[in-house]
Amino acid sequence: MMIDTHLHTNLSDGLETPETVVSLAAEAGIRLISVTDHDRVRAYPGVIGLGEARGVKVIPGVEMTTMDEPGFTCMHIVGLGIDICPEAISVLDKVVRAQDASNMGYLDNVNDFLARKHPGWKPVTSIYPSVFMNALENARSMGLKVSEKEMMDVILNKDLWTPVELELTVDEAVGYIKKWGGVPVLAHPFDFSNDAGLVLKRFLAAGGEAVEVCKYRYKVRSGALSGLTADQLINQEREMNLWTIEQARKHNLKLTMASDHHDESRTMGMDPTEYGIDVQWLFEL
Repeated sequence: MMIDTHLHTNLSDGLETPETVVSLAAEAGIRLISVTDHDRVRAYPGVIGLGEARGVKVIPGVEMTTMDEPGFTCMHIVGLGIDICPEAISVLDKVVRAQDASNMGYLDNVNDFLARKHPGWKPVTSIYPSVFMNALENARSMGLKVSEKEMMDVILNKDLWTPVELELTVDEAVGYIKKWGGVPVLAHPFDFSNDAGLVLKRFLAAGGEAVEVCKYRYKVRSGALSGLTADQLINQEREMNLWTIEQARKHNLKLTMASDHHDESRTMGMDPTEYGIDVQWLFEL
């Protein structure tokens, strides 16, 4: 049995429609999924019906982005089993509008930076599906040998950022998810080259309730994973996930599994038996 509670569609920064995501899950034999678009729930309720038609249980979900805090670059918190209520839609819409306004100025700064570094740089013109993905694809189309890690270093350059009028704290994101009847899940704790121990401590202090075991083989933008061979990536992924499971059991957190699928380059689905974890709670949401 496979599950995947962290999937994206083209309604945020994924490249596939909700219909395609559900179809791919069904074809892979995945029994349970959650579409967790970034700060958006536009896939719902339609995607639930798509899943029912293909024999795939779809848990309503969202991936919320929090503001930077001392010691780490933002935190992504997945809310599973949330009620797609008017308040959730309103709060998330306000967050997205603020992000979009900030990202337009940020896009100009990224283009200026890359034009100085790569003479002849063709400006990226859209913030969708994301500045990172568009800039990386643009570099490759120009024949530039720019790795995901190198581009992420540009994207995370705070000198290029522009103020965001509305950002959520970790406490606010966790609080909203609980208010909307969901379970707050710490997504990919090792991502963005963050100190996973610090991130977990902050998440626990905010009242977090679950954590992801993740396919880190797709996170080569992270400093801890860039430059590793395919075999080394798998080994490092397992070490990270074993640490996560150990911490979850220590702190009485629920566990789930995710690929953070955005497109065909990230095969979705993980098998709970690989790590011997219990995910029955997900089928009860």
